[in-house]
Amino acid sequence: MNDKLQKIADMLSSAKDIAVFCHTNPDGDTIACALAVCRALNNAGKTAIPVCDSPVPEKYAFMEGAESFTLPDKRAHELAFAVDSSDLSRLGGAGKCFLSAKRRAAVDHHKSHENFAQFDYVEADASACAEIVFLLLDGMGLIDDGVAALLFAGIVADSGCFQYPSTTARTHDIARRLMAYDIDAADIIYRVHRRLTPNVFALKNRVLSRCKFYDDGAIAVITFTRSDFEATSTSPADTEGMIASAIDVDGVEVAFAVSEVADKNFKVSVRTKERADASDIACAFGGGGHSRAAGCRMNGFYEDVIDKLLKAARDRM
Repeated sequence: MNDKLQKIADMLSSAKDIAVFCHTNPDGDTIACALAVCRALNNAGKTAIPVCDSPVPEKYAFMEGAESFTLPDKRAHELAFAVDSSDLSRLGGAGKCFLSAKRRAAVDHHKSHENFAQFDYVEADASACAEIVFLLLDGMGLIDDGVAALLFAGIVADSGCFQYPSTTARTHDIARRLMAYDIDAADIIYRVHRRLTPNVFALKNRVLSRCKFYDDGAIAVITFTRSDFEATSTSPADTEGMIASAIDVDGVEVAFAVSEVADKNFKVSVRTKERADASDIACAFGGGGHSRAAGCRMNGFYEDVIDKLLKAARDRM
């Protein structure tokens, strides 16, 4: 570990009561990181609990300890540790609980990260926050088979199973080291990257059939409406990864996945290739993320939201 990461290791080592915070609407990376840290610290004789203001999506229920997540409470923990969160607002309803802790730390890999803890450690080039957590826990000598399985799942989730440009030689080296433990890498990859329930399969087919292309195929938009979720008995949590089908189309440089989560309220995922920066687009609407993958929330009429997104993409291509 470098000196900055060692500082966080020291904070974790000196604390006995630790709450590990995921971002709201958690994805595989933040869930895996929180569970890995809690397992490692609990094995070391500490009391560590994973906290999130949103339920774990069914897709990630297979992760060991997924049922142990708690909602934020009013208790002031000795140490609050946020994983994979770019700013305080990303903690959602858990933000106040995080701030009430006596000491606060955060590790993240979003280039749009805004320091919100007493000590923040960011590696924007990491393919997943799980890469950083591996370095942290490995340096503390706290990795066992269960921790390794969780971290491998986190890396698979956020690297697109090692397909995204953020995947580096270090990513593969960490994956190799994790696979040296007693984990079922093939099963983890299947569950995280390929498995679909019949309902999610129906949602995917329904939405991709309506995909719209603009600017001679340079921009793609897929839309998830509340009626889509109702018809397929799914939710916005089930849309993860579907945007890949749009950005993978030849000629598409920017892809948007727009999910209607409430009346005039939309969750937007952004994916880009070389001609535009996804984080730059998302930041224009108060969001953030990475160069090739980012997201934001937008309010307004659907048609206005689409017009704003198209203009943002065109201005940056």
